[in-house]
Amino acid sequence: MTDDLRARLALLTDDRPEPPDPAVPIHSRIRRRQVRRRATVAVVCAAAATAAVVVGSSVVGSIRSAEPGIATPAPTPAPTRALKTAHADFTYTQLPEPWSDEPAFTKQPDSLKYAPAFYVSRGSIPNESWAVASYISPGCLIVTDEGPAKSFGGAKACFSQNWQPGRRSQYKTVAAVVPNLSSPMHLTMVMGVVPTDARKVRVTARGTTYVADAVGTPNSSRVRFFALVINAAESDITAVAPSPR
Repeated sequence: MTDDLRARLALLTDDRPEPPDPAVPIHSRIRRRQVRRRATVAVVCAAAATAAVVVGSSVVGSIRSAEPGIATPAPTPAPTRALKTAHADFTYTQLPEPWSDEPAFTKQPDSLKYAPAFYVSRGSIPNESWAVASYISPGCLIVTDEGPAKSFGGAKACFSQNWQPGRRSQYKTVAAVVPNLSSPMHLTMVMGVVPTDARKVRVTARGTTYVADAVGTPNSSRVRFFALVINAAESDITAVAPSPR
């Protein structure tokens, strides 16, 4: 009886420890599984978040690239046109009004020398009609008299198109003396070129101001032409000035 008691008490000594609890390894396995599940969920969430960021960035990038840029306004170019005449085909830059593309020299026997030519101005004096045209040499004008008289002598002149700062006009004067019953009329033709931003030309003589159109033609995109006849002598002219209107 005593021996049995001793044997039983020996089970509680350090020499014979209590057998391990079978529930401990089960709990450890459960914890390890939980840790692995949490890690897997974290990895999946991180991957999903990364994918969302990438997709979101692509969408934002697509939206930004689709946004219209701010365009810098370009100067509106003048229209370039083609012209076919009886003697030449060419392209030209049309200036704003006043503008003339009416062919000239329809009655002149030497028209082939100047074609294509375009009327700049026309008028009349007591004994004849007159006309001035720009012709194919840039910056050049010629007087064509449609009637039998030649009061201005078929004058012609060419002007430089290289404008220097401060230059306002280039012109030539041609005098004509027209007889009448009492005394001769001193008439002077003034013809020339002005910058393209001009619209009128004002000629002052003897305190009177005469106004003519500054006309663009297909023969030049760098100057405008003008021509007019004034009732004054060349020496009476005090100003030849372009005007924007």
